[in-house]
Amino acid sequence: LSKYKTEGACKLLVFAGCATERYREALLDELPELDAILGTSDYTQILALVNQALLTGERASWLAARPGYDMANLTAPRILSTLPHFAWLKIAEGCSNRCSFCNIPALRGGFSSKPIQNVVQEAQALIKQGVKELNLISQDSSSFGVDKDEDLLGLAQALSALEGDFWVRLFYCYPNRFPLGLLDVMAKDPRLVPYLDIPFQHVNDRILKAMNRQIKGAALFKLLEQARQKLPELSFRTSLIVGFPGETKAEFKEMLSFVESGAVDHLGVFVYSDEDNIKSQKLPKKIGLKEKEERRGLLMEAQQQVSFAKNQKRVGNRIKILVEGTSKETELLLEGRHQGQGPEVDGSVLINEGQAIAGTWAEVEIVEAMPYDLVARILEEE
Repeated sequence: LSKYKTEGACKLLVFAGCATERYREALLDELPELDAILGTSDYTQILALVNQALLTGERASWLAARPGYDMANLTAPRILSTLPHFAWLKIAEGCSNRCSFCNIPALRGGFSSKPIQNVVQEAQALIKQGVKELNLISQDSSSFGVDKDEDLLGLAQALSALEGDFWVRLFYCYPNRFPLGLLDVMAKDPRLVPYLDIPFQHVNDRILKAMNRQIKGAALFKLLEQARQKLPELSFRTSLIVGFPGETKAEFKEMLSFVESGAVDHLGVFVYSDEDNIKSQKLPKKIGLKEKEERRGLLMEAQQQVSFAKNQKRVGNRIKILVEGTSKETELLLEGRHQGQGPEVDGSVLINEGQAIAGTWAEVEIVEAMPYDLVARILEEE
């Protein structure tokens, strides 16, 4: 980027994101090519910042004393950075939880929801321009609306009232505040796909308490059981952290047994690492990187076997997929996703027979299973 600035068409180099909240002075000192830096919640000021730098010829910075979002006033038109048939739809920003391993509240401020009306308007605009899949995201989707006398259940009902052939997929629900009534709304509208992303982080009670997750393992298991009862076709994604300070081999094996039980459809595993200004940084009994990586490998190996077994049961099934276009693996195949596969984080359906246009729906028959992906043929219309 520095070379592009001196030899290309770049006139200003602006640095934005979480690093600016942590390392403002260091960035200005160590990156002389920077013309401006912008805080995480200050991107509405980018035009003023750029104009200031252009007019004065001096370096500019704009960081609020504390990051915080006014989501009610973030109504600028969307520019899609994804493929045109799916979109990430942010429903809230910031976080008011105090997990001991996380610094998001300091970097992105307290929790702030978009009003339901604003989310619905954005969803309508995206659907109108051809988006087939709306992926709802935030740092804590379960808390949606708590700051505005609204809730996630109301948002789901409002989206369900929209007309059109689209999917709505929900990511990053905090488990101890998950609204069980949402399951009933999802069960009534197949467009609210039976897919839930609920990061458990761990399942051992002592570790959960040390993480300040405000929930016990039994409650996590009960939540998942209730979700599967209401949504028999549920695809469940979660994330787990290995190597939290003091995690014993027995506590890790408790988490490994949970994965081996087949409870999870899609899994992300993160290796714990210390960060500045997080509470867990001060905890004793740190675990070495080699041991943490080994534990991560054991979890992922177990989940691979679980995922393969689940995928094998799909062979012969006929399902609806959203066609994404040419496969990333080879130009000889198309690929898509079924309702149980989220974009960018889960597996795909590889199409080895038949043709379809990217961004359209297709009926396929599963003909082969792999650990994370499926192979299918497109069914011709009768």
